[in-house]
Amino acid sequence: MSVRDPDVVVVGAGVIGLCAAWYLRKEGAEVTVLSRSPVPGGDASSGNAGMIVPSHVVPLAAPGAVAQGLRYLTSRSSPFHIKPRVDPELIRWLWRFFRSCTEAHVARAAPVLRDQSLASVRLFSELQSEIGDFAWNQTGLLMVYHSEKCRGENLSMAELAESLGLRVCLLDADETLEMTPGLRPETRGSVLYEDDGRVNPSALLARLREGLSAAGVLHAEGPGVVALDQRGSGRVAVRLEGGSSVETGAVVLAAGAWTGRLASTVGARVPVQPAKGYSLTFPAPEMGPTLPVILSEEKVTLTPLPGALRFAGTLSLSGFDLSVDDLRVEPIRREIRRFLPELDSEEMSKGKVWVGFRPASPDGLPVIGRLKNAPEVVVATGHGMTGVTLGPVTGRLVADIMSGTDPVVDPGPVDPSRF
Repeated sequence: MSVRDPDVVVVGAGVIGLCAAWYLRKEGAEVTVLSRSPVPGGDASSGNAGMIVPSHVVPLAAPGAVAQGLRYLTSRSSPFHIKPRVDPELIRWLWRFFRSCTEAHVARAAPVLRDQSLASVRLFSELQSEIGDFAWNQTGLLMVYHSEKCRGENLSMAELAESLGLRVCLLDADETLEMTPGLRPETRGSVLYEDDGRVNPSALLARLREGLSAAGVLHAEGPGVVALDQRGSGRVAVRLEGGSSVETGAVVLAAGAWTGRLASTVGARVPVQPAKGYSLTFPAPEMGPTLPVILSEEKVTLTPLPGALRFAGTLSLSGFDLSVDDLRVEPIRREIRRFLPELDSEEMSKGKVWVGFRPASPDGLPVIGRLKNAPEVVVATGHGMTGVTLGPVTGRLVADIMSGTDPVVDPGPVDPSRF
């Protein structure tokens, strides 16, 4: 691979990397984006649910998460799974996760996630006007429940969201069923989060690539990045498979679940684990949902996209394993059969299962900032299941950090030095 020596090399061409490149270019930097040739399922941006979720103010690391995880581990079809293995990085990650599952941590993290996601919502409208339509729409989101236990959990989360200034509306069973045909008849109600919305992830990536190309940003797709070498005098060499390299004055590591591995080549520890998730997409039914829906008990999401309906779910900490576990996909298929009853078994079997890795941090907050022992390197990872939601604000924050301008949000709570 032969590219010019840019001011900044962005490693990774998912939504985080492309948004970082976009805002860096707007600051006047010469930017090159490096990504490996496409690997089916190797990214977390294209096949995700496409939900924009300011409502998700409770981090993955929260009270009760450990006990719930242990209960899920007894079922092979559960929405959460940890593949047993001897992996020191996983063990350290789980210990940090366990220590973060406190009320005090949620109280600290919730305002951070609110501020970041609401800033992203504002940036989405601006971004769509700049790069073209990617089906961004602040439709709201329905969190649906049909058990008394889940009702209590949802009302508690709604109360927290409302206390943080988010717009929340409680709907009864009739209102919920009228808004979303295909739900279980025993549905008891839902919470409507009015600040939420959705995008078409594939269209968002395509518009960003087109906009970057028009702005003179080079996207070099080919051999993967294998390491970073500090060269002194503020220079970094980005080494590629095959032996070639690109030298630059600054690097943004936005390689998703692989970011920790690359950060380790400059002696930094960025604790992210690949959290595997699945999705299936089918043509939209005539009477399908018009806004994103999360089925609380089933842990399955539904997102209406232009001409399509996407079903997604599960979180599996199984290492860098892209194999499809049909038992974990089955809960998603059950909901597909409920919402798309006209599909026969042959059509269902043709539905391609997308699988990808979400980079999960142990405290449920993103990891964004300069590496202390390699200040030329800024990492942007750890967004878990909110990578698309936080794409614009992360890109803006990366550009602010690198240019020294006032940050769009407080970078302190997400700085990598907290680990």
